[in-house]
Amino acid sequence: MAPLSRRILLATGAATAAAVAIPAAAQAHRGHFGRYGSPDDRLSADTFYVHAGGRGDHTTVQAAVDAAAPGSTVVIAAGTYRELVQVTIADLTFIGATDDPQDVVIVYDLAAGTLNPDGTTVGTSGSATVKLDGAGFTAHAVTFANDWLRADHPGVSGTQAVACRVRGDRSAFYRCRFLGHQDTLYADSSAVAVAARQYYRRCHIEGDVDFIFGRGTAVFDRCEIHCVERDVTFTPKGMPWAPSTSREFEYGYLATGCRVTSAAGDAEYKLSRPWVPGSNPSAWPSLTIRDSWLGPGIDAAAPYTVMSSGYPWQDQRYAEYANIGPGAAIIDPSTRPRQLAEDEAAEHTTEAYLGDWNPQHAPDAPAPKTRDFTIFVAGDSTASTYAGWRSPRAGWGQALEVFTTGVVSVENRAWSGASSKSHTDRGVLDAIAAKIEPGDWLLISFGHNDSKIEDPNRGTDPYTTYQQYLRGYLEVARLRRANPVLVTSVERRRFKDGKPVESLGEYPEAMRALAEEEGVPLIDLHAASLALWAELGEERTKDYFLWIDPGHEHYPDGIQDNTHFQATGAIEVARLIARAAARQHLMKGAFEGLRRNPDPSELTWPEAISEPPL
Repeated sequence: MAPLSRRILLATGAATAAAVAIPAAAQAHRGHFGRYGSPDDRLSADTFYVHAGGRGDHTTVQAAVDAAAPGSTVVIAAGTYRELVQVTIADLTFIGATDDPQDVVIVYDLAAGTLNPDGTTVGTSGSATVKLDGAGFTAHAVTFANDWLRADHPGVSGTQAVACRVRGDRSAFYRCRFLGHQDTLYADSSAVAVAARQYYRRCHIEGDVDFIFGRGTAVFDRCEIHCVERDVTFTPKGMPWAPSTSREFEYGYLATGCRVTSAAGDAEYKLSRPWVPGSNPSAWPSLTIRDSWLGPGIDAAAPYTVMSSGYPWQDQRYAEYANIGPGAAIIDPSTRPRQLAEDEAAEHTTEAYLGDWNPQHAPDAPAPKTRDFTIFVAGDSTASTYAGWRSPRAGWGQALEVFTTGVVSVENRAWSGASSKSHTDRGVLDAIAAKIEPGDWLLISFGHNDSKIEDPNRGTDPYTTYQQYLRGYLEVARLRRANPVLVTSVERRRFKDGKPVESLGEYPEAMRALAEEEGVPLIDLHAASLALWAELGEERTKDYFLWIDPGHEHYPDGIQDNTHFQATGAIEVARLIARAAARQHLMKGAFEGLRRNPDPSELTWPEAISEPPL
């Protein structure tokens, strides 16, 4: 099947997101501008409302900008606004009215090689859909896009097509999307010697060649950097970053806690190449990537390359620190930049880059409360769904539906043998990211296989890489306004002197500490299961775990498994989770019948399952 064009994706994405995020009843109740007032009930006198159908003060974004004064707010209703926008005044704020950037899209289709009426070309800067030149600009939940496509213009050589050009100091973007191909986000400054601090939190930025470029001092905080597929036969197909930092600037780009994903094949993208423009031959590009997950699409063997042979990447200000994922593997140290020591990493933080400006403390938009939602499960074999030929073996994720109400569905992406590391690195988290929507819930439960530290593909350290991989799940949910819940691992059946004993080391406590640090709900399944095993005792717990006498059709030789469950045990562990959720008022309306005793036949065993569950 031919890939959808950017233009089709934008149109269908905006319409679908609007339908999902704002049901008709909610739209009627809340109005076109959500929780941000209306022309009849303004947030303030200097708030302007944009609605393409005429329900606001203006029908275009640029008209609202033209009417605004410094310090104004522009609230934009759901819709696709095909126009060019330029902001020159200071301290202007854009707000997407639905809090979902898929609903509010500003898009146009110019490229550097597009002709002006006089026959000249518009150039890279001139191709920008949105140009932000005023200081103090802020945007919440807005998509900035350029849907110009190379395939539609085979005769055009200047294929740079900017979605957003940012030049003003103190520019902040929260949960925004930047969509394009080459040169998507021009994170720049107004002049070679003028710094422009920029902050991007939980934004989605995608493209192919140099799609984050310029000389701005920019922090990308927990962003999703996505490399799109490209219809070419050569590699690399592109690279996210092309910094052109002025030599006078102490800092350039910082990516912290980000996820670098790809729709292309393994190792088909580089991470960066330095850009030294002819207008600033003394530029000294700077990029530090830290605490980030680099996916398999990045060429770990040689992740950096050059734009011009006269400016090798090794001579620039590149650095890395504590990154994880297939693309972060150090295969040959000579092909990667300096790996910072802990004391050096302390100099590469959001606070250091932004100085006396603190946009990182702005509150985040809450996840919407919806009556119907999906519960996603990310976990290991204790939660997995099993095929019929393995029954009565079952996981608690498979058993959750025994207690769910009709308005809730369960999407079980637990994978037997998985750790937080392998589940992420093999693409299962990306598969969840592609489906999870605002208001959904994500249950995250790993630990059993993370403890297998002798296995380089699965083992993690409790207080470093384990917590770092878990943060990836939290951020996938948060970026999409879903609700993450950490679930400590269920304990094995191990007894000593008639009492259950712990077998999971520091992993449960490391998850508890992370939940407190990140302010996310925690279901302490580890503690709850230990208490249940103590109540049942050593003999009765055999009826919950996979203890099967010889002669069973699926286990003719019998089995004595003290880690995995048969249906009865999976149901009881699911009950523990549902009860804990109810006590904490999580997933309201999701569960019912928690006092009844379901028959194991109520579980569904599919004929086959895919592994990994992508």
